[in-house]
Order: sequence, then structure tokens, then C-alpha cells
Amino acid sequence: MMKRTVLLSLAGAVVLGASATTAAVVLQDDDVTVSAVCVPIMDTDRDKAGIADNVAVVTAGEQSTPVRDSDGEQRVTVQVRVEEILKGSLPQTLPIDQTAGDTARPEVEQQPLVPGHRYVLGVPNAHNEDGSQAPGRWAFFATSADGAQLETVRKRWTDAIAHQNPKRIDPACDDTTYTP
Repeated sequence: MMKRTVLLSLAGAVVLGASATTAAVVLQDDDVTVSAVCVPIMDTDRDKAGIADNVAVVTAGEQSTPVRDSDGEQRVTVQVRVEEILKGSLPQTLPIDQTAGDTARPEVEQQPLVPGHRYVLGVPNAHNEDGSQAPGRWAFFATSADGAQLETVRKRWTDAIAHQNPKRIDPACDDTTYTP
């Protein structure tokens, strides 16, 4: 029985790993639970603009010292000053949380926010499940917009917002919890 459970778990992990999901595998008392949450498609600028509730030109400011949160990851909070809102509504300043030591992830155009630099950020609205104690928000994407890049990047995201795609989930994915 245990051998079959492990094989099912490995097969489930492979399927989840190959799809557009965020997954967790929980082992407890020889039981395995696989949970998956589908994530939106973010293949194009139009997809990203459609997912983001807010898009703004910001300047990164002060960064907190790394803090280990409840899931064990080290996080930093970067205070950003909103210079121009391209979509949605944001306060003049807001905290953006990042994993400490984040590296650039070109596949989703995500990069660490460096104090003193300008970016176009796609930011979700706050959600009730974040609670009032949430240390800040996070960004779907961060595009460098320093110096001469600003006009090109502003036009790029203004065009993407004007022609944004509706939020789409990979049709092969479904939110699921499975306990063999």
C-alpha cells in the first residue's frame, strides 16, 4: 500500500510540475495529500496587464532587513513611491515584499527592486485573506524603467493595458486536493 501511495504521489507531482500550478505535498502519518492551485497564464504583456489590478511607474526606496516569515523564507520589504498610475488605484507609497536574495526571473519579467531605481510594476489588490497584519504587497512583474527607458516602457505597458487579455487559467489545470 505504501509503495502505491508513493508512486501515485510521484506521478501527481510530475503532472503538477508540468502544468501552470502552485502545488504543495504534505506527508503526515503515512498519508500524502497533494494540493494544487492554478495560476493565471502570463505569457504576454497583454496577459500580465489583464491579471494585474494595478500598474504603475514607481521608484524603489528603502529596503528592510531580511526577516524569516512563517513559511521559513527570508523576505525583505521595499518601500516604493508611486510616480504615475497606468491602471487601477494605489496610494502614494506602498510596501512590496520580495524573497531576500531574489534574482531576476526573465520568464515572468520579475527582478529584485533596487533602491533608487525606477520600475513599472504590476500589483494585485490587497485580499481579505492577507489580513490587516500583512507586511505588504507583491508584484506580478517588475520592468526596469530607468532613464531613457521610461518612455519606451511606459508606451509598452500603456499599449498592453489598452489591449489586455482577460485573466485566463490553463484549461488543463484545476484547483484540486488529492489524498490517495
